[in-house]
Formats: sequence, C-alpha cells, structure tokens
Amino acid sequence: MLLRLSAILLCVGLSACIVKPEPFTLNENIARASKDLAAVENSSPAPTGPISLEEAQARAVAYNLDHRLQIFNAAMQDRQLDLTKLDMLPNLTANAGYVARDRELVSSSASYQSGAINPSNFQNVSVDRRREFADLTLSWNIVDFGLSYLQAKQQADRVEIANEQRRRVINNIFQQVRSTYWTAVAAERLRPRLRPIISEARRALVSSRDLETARAQDPLAALRYQRSLIELIQELEGVDDNLTIAKIQLAQLMGLRPGIEYKLVIPKDMPAPAPVRLTIDEMERVALVNRPELHEEGYNTRVVQQEGRKSLLKLVPGVTLLGSLNYDSNSYLLFNNWAEASARVTANLLRLATLPDVKRLNESQAQIAETRRFAMTTSVLAQVQIAAQQYQIARKNYHNARTLAEVNRRIATVAAETAEAETASDLDRIFERANATLSDLARNRAYADLQNADAYIYVTLGLDALPDGISTTNLDALVAALRQRESERRSARIEVPDFSSPTSAPVKIDGAAVASAPAKKSGS
Repeated sequence: MLLRLSAILLCVGLSACIVKPEPFTLNENIARASKDLAAVENSSPAPTGPISLEEAQARAVAYNLDHRLQIFNAAMQDRQLDLTKLDMLPNLTANAGYVARDRELVSSSASYQSGAINPSNFQNVSVDRRREFADLTLSWNIVDFGLSYLQAKQQADRVEIANEQRRRVINNIFQQVRSTYWTAVAAERLRPRLRPIISEARRALVSSRDLETARAQDPLAALRYQRSLIELIQELEGVDDNLTIAKIQLAQLMGLRPGIEYKLVIPKDMPAPAPVRLTIDEMERVALVNRPELHEEGYNTRVVQQEGRKSLLKLVPGVTLLGSLNYDSNSYLLFNNWAEASARVTANLLRLATLPDVKRLNESQAQIAETRRFAMTTSVLAQVQIAAQQYQIARKNYHNARTLAEVNRRIATVAAETAEAETASDLDRIFERANATLSDLARNRAYADLQNADAYIYVTLGLDALPDGISTTNLDALVAALRQRESERRSARIEVPDFSSPTSAPVKIDGAAVASAPAKKSGS
C-alpha cells in the first residue's frame, strides 16, 4: 500500500514539472479577432436616420464601453457586498471520513509507580480496523464577526464609490459628446464647401504652371502665385482631414464601429446656450456638495476609518463558541452518537505590544485621507473658477468669430462679383472664398468650444446629466428623457445649499463638515 501511495505521489510530482508556456497559435488569434470584431459590430444598432445631440448622448450612455465598464464595476461591488455579508454568519462545517488500517491498533498499559506492564491489559484493542466517522460543527468567533461587520461596512462604501465613479464617467461622456458633436456638425456642414475650393485651387495651380512654362507670365510673380496656392491647399486639406477625424471620435463615443457611415442633424441656427445664473460663491457651494469626486473621497475616508478599527480589533482576545454533533462507527464505543459544546479564548500576547504603533499608523492613514479630501476640495474650487472664466472666454470668442465670419462672407461675395466683372484676379477670388469658409469653420469651432465650456460648468458643479432611475437600455425613452431633462435644466433654478444659516445644520459631505468658501462678486 505504501508503494502504491509513493507511485501516485511521484506521478503527481512529475506532472507538475511538465507545465510550460503555451503561446496562442495563429488560428487561435484569428478566431479571437473574428469573435471580437463581430462583438464590436453588434455592440450597438446602426442609426436609421440623422443623429441629434440628444440621441448622440443617449447612445453614448447606452453603448459606450467606458460606461459599460463602470456599470459592471458597480454590479460587481454590489455582488461582493452580498458575499461579504455572509462572512458575518457562523461557520457550519460538515466533516466525514473513512479510516482503514492493515493491522489492529493494539495497546497496553503500565503501572505508574513501578513501570511494569499490567499482564491483564496486555495487547488490548479499542479501535476497529475499519470505521466511519462524521461530525457537524457550528463555530462562531466574536472577533471574526466584528471584523466581518467592519469589512461589510467598507464594502458598502465601495459600492457607493463605484456609483460615484459611474456618475463622473457619465458627466464626462456628456461633456465630450457635446463638444465633439458640434465639431462633427461643422464637418458635415463645411466639408462639401471645402472640396470645390480645393479643386478650384488645384486647377488654378496647374494653369499657373502652364503659363510659367509658356513664359506668358513673369516667373517671380508666377512662383509667388503658386506658393500662395500651395499654402492655401495645404491649409484647406488639413482642415478637411481634421473634420473627418471629428466624426470618427463621435462614433467612438457613441459606441459605433469606427468607419461606419452616419449623418447628423444640422440645425439651422446656433444660439448661444443660456448662462448659469449663479455667482462664483454659489457655484462653489453647489460643487462642494454635489461633486462625485468629493463624495468618493468622503467614502474613502470612511473606508480608512473602518480599516483602523479593524486593525485595533485584531488585537482583542478572540472568543470562539463551538457546538457539534458527532458520529463514530467504532464498535468499541458505548455511545456512537454524541453532542459536544465548548468555548475557547485565544490571545496573541506579543501583538498587544504593537498597540501604540497601530494607533499611530491609524492616525497617519486618517490624516492622509483627510488631506487628500481637502486637496480635492481645493482642486474643485479652482475648477469652478476656471470653468466660469472659460465660459466667458468661449462666449467672447464665439461672438468675435461670428462677426468675423459675417464680414468674410460679405468680402467673398464682393470678390466673386468683381471677378465676374474682370476687375480682380482669380487668386483673390479663391482666397476670399477660402477665407470665408475658414472663418465659418472658426465660428463653428468657437461654437463647439462654447458648448464644451457650458457642459464643463455642469460637470464642475457635479449636476447629473442623466435623470434618476431612467433605463439605459431603451434608446428612444432615453432620448425623450434627455430632451425633457435639458429643457427643465435650462428653465429651473439650481438649488444652492446654505452654509452660513445659523438655524440649519452644517452641510456635510459623508460626515466631514465643509466650510463656506469666501464670497465673491463675479458671476459665471
């Protein structure tokens, strides 16, 4: 029997030595790539018509992979909480087995005083050669229960952290979609105008070279003319390439397969978004209460506090309560079934000496968590200031770009009329037409920057762009909800928390009191 056992152990040991790296084969990589490509193509439905801004935002929420990862992360943290709660229950262990011996378990006894073996007790047998046994044991350690309870509290905070991270991802996606959408709208609006100008400039370049070759034009004037045309063509083609990338970026945000063809809703006018009617001080208070980053740091502070309590609880003597039901088939036993109960106290006396060090470590960790939250608070206040200034700058730039685009459009009209009357050169006409198109592009870009600055204000304030409780799987319902949400948000007054009212309790972010920021006069 020992020989057989040795052979089994030898085989197991040899099998452990034959494991070696196994890289994927070419066919396996092809199969994996084909499967992934099919998954990407089927990840979101293809658009059936022009996409509006609300539909682009809805598609980004429903099909964006970054948002999906946050949904899975939140679900995983919630499932982990369910498992952590089970750790607080007592342990119920079932044990069963079979024992066989090749020889009898023979024993004898000796006299304590003389050491002589008692002849009457020589070669006694008290255990069967083959027997079965089983037991069902219920154990509960009070310290382990406390540790599991604190760990469950930590996991509950991690669930909230995952929800705040999802809020932050959604707000950032909405901001990126708004900015990229209007840049893509500019691409659809202006690319059909750019290509004829590029073709006309190329034809003028060929004509100039022909005139230079025929010596029908001054060589220096011809070269300067060609240089101007080449520089214009380079600028226009660069703009055309950048506009092409904008639609690819928007497709990625919406979860569409890169390279898919789609159209956008082209609005007739581009009104400037209504400004947020809040002062800087009010914006700071709203941001300090609503920003998901500050909520997340507050939950992290509580996680650190619970970790400190866990480290102290590990030093407490453990009390274990045991209860079991037992069975043994040994025929020499008078009672083959019995119940057993016990209590046990264990303490690591050497670890108690580390109590001062554990306390100092907990204080340091708590200070780090608070400092990190205060640093985030300072960063949020700075972001509020930057967002307000960026909005003012973007609004001013859009006004200037709109005025310049109108002037260049009128100049291009005059240049076209004078060219027809043969009082101006083709180069002037082409340049003015290109300048009008580029100015219109600058106006569209300034409008996209203004929309981005407006969205950044709402991100900075921590206001949710997605209505509460709305399903992210029904695209049509999500589009309708976003349109209603945008209409309500523009017409409603943002509620500002009162930090200084003596009759109200201090506003707290996850247990940490927030001081009021200094009041400022300027608005957003």
